[in-house]
Amino acid sequence: MKRLLSFAAGMAAIAAPVVVIVSREASAVDGVPAKHYQMIEAEFMTPVLESYAGVASGTATTSVLKRMSNSGTTTFSGSAGMQLDNHNADGSPGTLPFEVEDTDTYGVGVRYVKGPTYGVVQFVIDGDPIGAPIDAYATAVTADEITLGALGLTEGKHQVSMVVTGKNDAATDYLAGFDYLELDSTAVPAATPTAVATAEVGAQVPATLALSVGAPASFAQLQPGVEKDYSATTTATVTSTAGDAALTVTDPSTTAPGKLVNGSFSLAEPLRVAGGPLPATVKTWSGPTSSEPVELAFTQHIGAREPLRTGNYGKTLTLTLSTTNP
Repeated sequence: MKRLLSFAAGMAAIAAPVVVIVSREASAVDGVPAKHYQMIEAEFMTPVLESYAGVASGTATTSVLKRMSNSGTTTFSGSAGMQLDNHNADGSPGTLPFEVEDTDTYGVGVRYVKGPTYGVVQFVIDGDPIGAPIDAYATAVTADEITLGALGLTEGKHQVSMVVTGKNDAATDYLAGFDYLELDSTAVPAATPTAVATAEVGAQVPATLALSVGAPASFAQLQPGVEKDYSATTTATVTSTAGDAALTVTDPSTTAPGKLVNGSFSLAEPLRVAGGPLPATVKTWSGPTSSEPVELAFTQHIGAREPLRTGNYGKTLTLTLSTTNP
């Protein structure tokens, strides 16, 4: 908070005591933030250009800033404003310095010039766009006010720029201009009140271990006197909601365990599944799975001198889907 100090001394035969008087801004109240307001005239943001080299409309390759005075229907607050004499939309900025007296968050407004030769202008403060681009086209030269938005500004030097980004189809040139910049800490939009609550949304998953098996695995005909490895496959479909699971294949019979049988006869070599003899673990899971197909690959070795009995060699196997973490 700014303070003003004044000193008063009484004059007498001997020195009188010095009295120190402290005064505060009239608008400041303890516990209440001070209100800050500035209207910064555009023509005082930079040394006034007493003369400049004009350029013909539509032919300029450069843009210049110049002071513009009251004319026609345009009346400036300080009898003048600043114009960006611009004739294209190449994004060249017209930049002016200004100084902020107090650090605060401000509602930033601008009184801008519009007319038949004015383009679409984007205002930029300290390199960042503020507000939406303004279509400054009008049938006659005049001025209008617009609020650009809220912006935090620190005490000290800053810059405001006009950047012409295009023009209205009816406009005949790309000029830009403004009368003054307005900073008002009381014009910052208040935050929209909100109420916050929570809502629970969920669903239960039943504990599930599901297993189904496709068509039986069938080897090609076994040829006596021919050494050969035979293969057959089928598919199991697995669904598990458990934290882990394992699919195993076992032979529950006591007749020639792990071997295909034909009546009282059995093959010499054990049946193999997933590359190993029975019992075998086909696949394991470390999490849930749904309707996952798992191939069951069986192999059977037949030796060249192995005796084979006419008929069907087979075995009913048990597939088990189990878990240790339901």
